[in-house]
Amino acid sequence: MRTEIWRKFNGDRRFYLQRHRFSGYQLEIARSVFCLCPLGWAPWSPRLVESVALGCVPVIIADGIRLPFSSTVRWSEISLTVAERDVGKLGKILERVAATNLSDIQRNLWDPRTRQALLFNEEMEYGDATWQVLVSLSEKLHRSHRRSSASDESESDT
Repeated sequence: MRTEIWRKFNGDRRFYLQRHRFSGYQLEIARSVFCLCPLGWAPWSPRLVESVALGCVPVIIADGIRLPFSSTVRWSEISLTVAERDVGKLGKILERVAATNLSDIQRNLWDPRTRQALLFNEEMEYGDATWQVLVSLSEKLHRSHRRSSASDESESDT
């Protein structure tokens, strides 16, 4: 996906693309309106959190990605999702968003609760990323326990 984005938009003045991190990387994110977040080498990308933390609207280009802390972070209100097959239309998609609902997305992006939920602190704080990880693990454990209890009950009925 990143290669396709590079081929299609390298040289397009609306896009600032670099192949590798550089010394001004975070400053460039903070100055940008939209930050492209294609699928990384793993099923997640730190660019997503960096974008939110620096106030840049994440443009998620990763079909089937599971976004972190979705029970707390309202991703649909702070980011854009572009299907991989539509990456060639990215310029038009971003222009349409900029002309219609960009200010709403940016306002939601600066919600302190959202930013807190995605950032780790040296010492855990209520609602921060460490807190979110523990809540997610607790929910997963609870679901797993319910499933195993339900299967135990069905086995005892036979």
